[in-house]
Amino acid sequence: MKNNTLLTLLLLLTISLTSLSAQKAGKIKYTETIKMEFDIQAPDGMDLSSMLPESTSFNKELFFKNDQSIYVDAKNNESGDVEMESDDGSFKIVIQMDEAEEIFHTDLKQKVLTQQTGFMGKDFLIVEALEQPKWKLTGEKVKYLGYECMKAEMQVKAQTDKEKDKHIIAWFAPSIPVQVGPAHYNQLPGAILMLSENGDKREIRATEILLDIDPTEKIKKPTKGKKVSSAEFEKIIEEKEKELKELHGEGIHINNH
Repeated sequence: MKNNTLLTLLLLLTISLTSLSAQKAGKIKYTETIKMEFDIQAPDGMDLSSMLPESTSFNKELFFKNDQSIYVDAKNNESGDVEMESDDGSFKIVIQMDEAEEIFHTDLKQKVLTQQTGFMGKDFLIVEALEQPKWKLTGEKVKYLGYECMKAEMQVKAQTDKEKDKHIIAWFAPSIPVQVGPAHYNQLPGAILMLSENGDKREIRATEILLDIDPTEKIKKPTKGKKVSSAEFEKIIEEKEKELKELHGEGIHINNH
């Protein structure tokens, strides 16, 4: 009788450990929505508000295994410039969508974040030490996609004059025991399934969770682009925006920071 009981306990322990191991690797699909903000200086006091989109959305994918993860653009994203014209045809706005591939690779063991991004047709590679985020757990809980999620908050100070301080809210699932999340957000005791920046300015929500796949082949550190620091990349953007402003004048300025 004792032997049967011991065998049952060992089987239950094996099943539990196998299940926990499976949850440390997988794929999470997200939808990322960014609210568009425009600082418009239109000619002749023209009202362009009806021509401008309120937000734009992208499909993303997060692959993770053990201490590494990669957050990438999904294959089913629609790309291309957005053109809008006034009713009388006297005015047209073209919003150019950068088609550069955006990749975030996180190595929790080595404490390194590698970001591949693009600007004005050029690729850049930003490799920096992974900082410890100052998350604060609130104790609040919700159910999302069948998982019990806990709430965490964080304040992030602006790095440049053009940016604003960010209030981050994340909902993570402790039953998915990996410290992963979308973009550069991570290091909570569970996978982040929902995240927002400054209310609805930027929202990221998981749409599907797959824990029965091996994503090893997907988790490869990006290598494409000129190596720069985040500060150098911000300076490149600032200089290019200044150049475009001088070239096209003061007619319209679009601000989405």
